[in-house]
Amino acid sequence: MYVPIIAGADAGSPAPGVWRSTPVRAALAAIPFWVVAASLAFNIGWPTKLVIAATLALAIAAPVHGLLAAAAVAPLGQLAAAFIDDPDFRIGEAMVVAFLLAWIARPHADRRGPRAPAAAAAWLLACAIVASMATVAWRLRATSAPTDAVRHLIYMYFYPSANTLGIVDAARLLEMLALAAVTVILFRERPRIAVALPAILVASATAAAISSVLVWYRIGIASALARYAVNGYRISGHVADVNAAGSYFAMVVCLAVGMAARARGAARLPWIAAAATIAIGLWFSESRSAFGSVGLAAAVALAAIATSRLSRGARAAIVGAVFVAVVVAAGVVAQRVEAGRTQRGAELRGQFTTTTFRMIEARPLLGVGVGQYARLSPLFMSAELAWTYGAENAHDYFLQIAAELGIVGFALFVIWIAGGFTIVLRALRRTPTDARLAGAATGLAAFLGTCATGHPLLVGEATYPFALQLGLAAALAESTLLNRDPIGAWAASSVAHPKRRRTAIAAGAAAIALGALVSAWRGPLGLARSDSIDGFYEWETAEDGTRFRWTKEFASVIVPNDVGRVRIPIRVPTDRPTIAPMPVYVS
Repeated sequence: MYVPIIAGADAGSPAPGVWRSTPVRAALAAIPFWVVAASLAFNIGWPTKLVIAATLALAIAAPVHGLLAAAAVAPLGQLAAAFIDDPDFRIGEAMVVAFLLAWIARPHADRRGPRAPAAAAAWLLACAIVASMATVAWRLRATSAPTDAVRHLIYMYFYPSANTLGIVDAARLLEMLALAAVTVILFRERPRIAVALPAILVASATAAAISSVLVWYRIGIASALARYAVNGYRISGHVADVNAAGSYFAMVVCLAVGMAARARGAARLPWIAAAATIAIGLWFSESRSAFGSVGLAAAVALAAIATSRLSRGARAAIVGAVFVAVVVAAGVVAQRVEAGRTQRGAELRGQFTTTTFRMIEARPLLGVGVGQYARLSPLFMSAELAWTYGAENAHDYFLQIAAELGIVGFALFVIWIAGGFTIVLRALRRTPTDARLAGAATGLAAFLGTCATGHPLLVGEATYPFALQLGLAAALAESTLLNRDPIGAWAASSVAHPKRRRTAIAAGAAAIALGALVSAWRGPLGLARSDSIDGFYEWETAEDGTRFRWTKEFASVIVPNDVGRVRIPIRVPTDRPTIAPMPVYVS
């Protein structure tokens, strides 16, 4: 097997600046250390403690093996938790945190080689996430939410909670950023991770797909069987969110196909078998967005590979035409197959988009707070949407990021993603037949395509493999560039003025902190008065002096959460010919 050799790599080089600072490392390790130590010390089952302790010890002794262990189990966290008889424990996240703790705490030398893409944007995004969480805590300081959150963090972080402050959502994003960066750094130390990590990711996805097949035969964990009994046709054996499962399978099946195309002879057979099994898991998920996204990404990738010898203009025209053709064909098929559901779904998605833009308008720069979309959505939803869902996420992860972290956080998130894809595209222009890199990139594109209609990054079992595959693709791409042109690629990836860069990051972090202070000073969000939100027209006065308001078909009455009883007089006029007596439903 070919393993990329990093040109000019030398062992024993100093670690990046941030890792040479003991205070910085100690600050980064403080909370992970506590939650891991609490899990090992407090009243948690011994099998769970053994898994966490083994991950921590392995990551300290051999970081690469610790990463591979976390990569193997994290996508199967719910299955693993059920297997150790602790189904409510987030064992996948616990292993990721234990690995990251060991990585931060363990001093190590570095090698020259691929760099984490858009590192400055990643650091600033992390600052925005932390500042957002602090702002939410300040807004809710008069309630018990901050105290409850601290108590939960101290004693039982990896168990379910109300998550009012969004700590779990913030941690998941930070873990995603860290996993992607650490994957690139470990790639520099052990280039053979380019072979081992795809095998681990594909093996985990294969196990997840097999669990779905077993559920079809009524064999599986209790929660998966209960979900299948309710919906009757959509199956996910390893995670509760079926759409997130579809996104995950769509991503990894492309990686498996790429590895199969790269292998030779009999070595292809395991990859082909794994790809077929994962495709079955994708099929069982019945995720239309995953089907469409993987089809679109694969078609564009094949067109790009097939036209690699053409001029740049001709290639762009052909790839663009394929993209448009697939999108149009998918739209026509969806309209013909289920026209009624498609129209209804489009209407509701339009209302979700409007809801999100209302949130962005309320807090445009730094957002309403990480992990706050669902909790605050009733303040911004239309009455019809509130009737249908009550409280819900955005059904578009990009818009949800924009609402929760504001324009600043959204821009940093896009820059971070685009940084990785820019390097990948540069490498694929040099080596368009690199099947492994093309498969990894196609899978990432398919996954992100599903984020436009869903929120797989709200599920840890999908977030962690995404971060690992993104780090893998970025490392593969930059190693390709280094091998093709060591001097030019190294000069392009090196920072010309590291002190200026650090100063710029510090200034950006200070600006984010200042913005968070201003947002906290503005106080909690209030209910915007609009008939498009509550469904009520303006007040009128009847002949007897009674004030009343007409409602639309749907209307919402929002009251403080400490109210236990509400009395709402309702009257339907019978003296107007256009209005007949009608039932009124209260939810």
